[in-house]
Amino acid sequence: MENHILNEKQKKAVEFNGKHLLVLAGAGTGKTRCIVGRAAYLIDNGVPPEKIQILTFTKRSANEIVERVKSSLSDNQAQSLNGSTFHSWCNQLIVRYPNLFGASNYTVIDPDDQLSVMKMVCGDQIIEYKGIRIKPQQLIEIYSYGRNTRQNLSNSIREKVFKGKIDEDTNDEIDIIRPKVEVLLRAYQSKKADGRYLDYDDLLLIVANRLRNDEEARTILSHQVKHLLIDEFQDTNPLQWYLLEPFLQIANFYCVGDDAQSIYSFRGADYKNVHLFKQRVPDSEVLILDDNYRSTQEILDLSNWLLDESSLDYKKKLIATRGEGIKPKLINVASQWEEANFIAENILENFTENNKNFIDHLILSKSTYYTKPLQAVFIQKKIPYVTYGGRKFMEAAHIKDVISALRVVNNVYDEIGWMRFLTFWDGIGEIRAGKYISKILEFKDPLECAQNLEDVIGGTDGEKIGEIYNTIFINTGNVKKAIHETYSKMEMPLAFKYRKDWEEKRKSDFPVLEMLGDNYSTIGQLISEGILENAKQLNGEPVLEGSQLNDSEIKDHVIISTVHSAKGLESDVCYVLNVSPKVYPSAWNLQSEESIEEDRRVLYVALTRAKNELYITRDTNSINTVNNSENSSDASSKYFLEKLPGKLIDQIVNPFSIIKPRDILTPNKIDLSTGMDFS
Repeated sequence: MENHILNEKQKKAVEFNGKHLLVLAGAGTGKTRCIVGRAAYLIDNGVPPEKIQILTFTKRSANEIVERVKSSLSDNQAQSLNGSTFHSWCNQLIVRYPNLFGASNYTVIDPDDQLSVMKMVCGDQIIEYKGIRIKPQQLIEIYSYGRNTRQNLSNSIREKVFKGKIDEDTNDEIDIIRPKVEVLLRAYQSKKADGRYLDYDDLLLIVANRLRNDEEARTILSHQVKHLLIDEFQDTNPLQWYLLEPFLQIANFYCVGDDAQSIYSFRGADYKNVHLFKQRVPDSEVLILDDNYRSTQEILDLSNWLLDESSLDYKKKLIATRGEGIKPKLINVASQWEEANFIAENILENFTENNKNFIDHLILSKSTYYTKPLQAVFIQKKIPYVTYGGRKFMEAAHIKDVISALRVVNNVYDEIGWMRFLTFWDGIGEIRAGKYISKILEFKDPLECAQNLEDVIGGTDGEKIGEIYNTIFINTGNVKKAIHETYSKMEMPLAFKYRKDWEEKRKSDFPVLEMLGDNYSTIGQLISEGILENAKQLNGEPVLEGSQLNDSEIKDHVIISTVHSAKGLESDVCYVLNVSPKVYPSAWNLQSEESIEEDRRVLYVALTRAKNELYITRDTNSINTVNNSENSSDASSKYFLEKLPGKLIDQIVNPFSIIKPRDILTPNKIDLSTGMDFS
């Protein structure tokens, strides 16, 4: 490890020789450098790389850290180093020790499949009381929230149905609703067991429960894991802590995080895991990094001010090692189209006159929905771009159609997979498919299914479906070939089903799917890992999140991202969209101080992505609306930029504003003269 690139505090963190450490690293202070340095330091000092487990929240981050460690060492020292997401890691453990964890030939199901299972369970049953109607999707949310936050069913219902309300009427309503919800959730659990389905939360719970209750499990894993390196520790939720806690006895913790970047409370993340670290973790220390290497001081002054305005004490004051630069700009716009044109023209000016590339520009928004006008203008002005935060590769319908065939070979009890695979074929509806499935579920394994499937279905349908099943069954150990053969047999009906955009969008995804399959040794691994990671990255490049110009060869592009998908990103020029009243904080968060603070942290993450230039746009109409509203006091007083000191920012009106000329009041008759002199 080249320690000369580390500052004094980073070096102290990397070479820590105690039991457990939390590195509180502010934005741009080198937290990734620390976690990379720590892994390299351990390997350099004799720790076998296979005994180090790096845990992150995205596959992209895990791959980046592992590759950086490998490049910092010589002689393939880090070849066996493993970096994973929490869910992938637990899945790997279950696959490696099927007897220990009691799970084999299971199917990992995504949120869409979860909903399908819940709908099967609910049938015609609807939970209704005093105008409250709980649908299957909400039942899933209650179930998942309770597990991830480790809260009881009553509190989960309160949070997901009643938005945290605490009063006598709400308590009474919960008491009446809860038994009905419990019946359906228990039935859902049972249905999952019948189908050998594991949802994302199950993976963590299976490992956590076994470790907490089984000394043999802890002994086995103590030989495998000696050091846990955990990135983005502020984003861990109570379920993840429940999983990690048993490892305190058998491994050393090295956690890196920033409480000011905790922005995932909607999935149960609890920044108190950072604040309570020393209380929860015996023999632990905390180190703070505050030297920022990313941004200019002007950008950090604005970011520091935002945190200073909070009622919470973040104990953070970032200092720019790069010194001073350009003051951030606040652009007041009258519409989304005005905003889009300003950004487009600014980027084109930078590209043509200021020697900047498109990739030097990052655009951040609270939601992808808000970027639609921007994307339209970029297409019009031929600005290449990619989007982060949209639907992922394995969630696409045409991909799920092919994967369904692989799923039923991996797990013959996969009722959802069977329903999708069978109804894919023209002429087989849900009723007919249901009759086939009832017979198929009587088979004890894929071999028996392969031998009898054609007869169960019969006719030409039986021939083609049986042929596909047998082809996959024969190639379970050659995943790439299994995908290739399956796709070749399904290509024509796929092309017909998705004919509107087949050639333009969908067809080109199947070579990608084959390449993805080449990374896995079994179909089961592809299904579980592929679904978990959603194939968002392939060899470091975004998959199915490409430029709307539809040119995969374009490498120079603007990045448009949600703030939540931008963690870890940075850019020379950064645009933060719609920092307006009722957005920062959101109107629906105004009554909750915790939610307001979460929105503050979202904005903080956005601001701290910028290296040199920061543009913030604001809708002037929303300001006027708030100021003129009877209920404006809350929205205006809690608006984050309400008390923004003028010295921190240059405020300008959009120079590229679209001014519509005013028409005359009364219409003229249309003049149909030719303009030609016929005399």
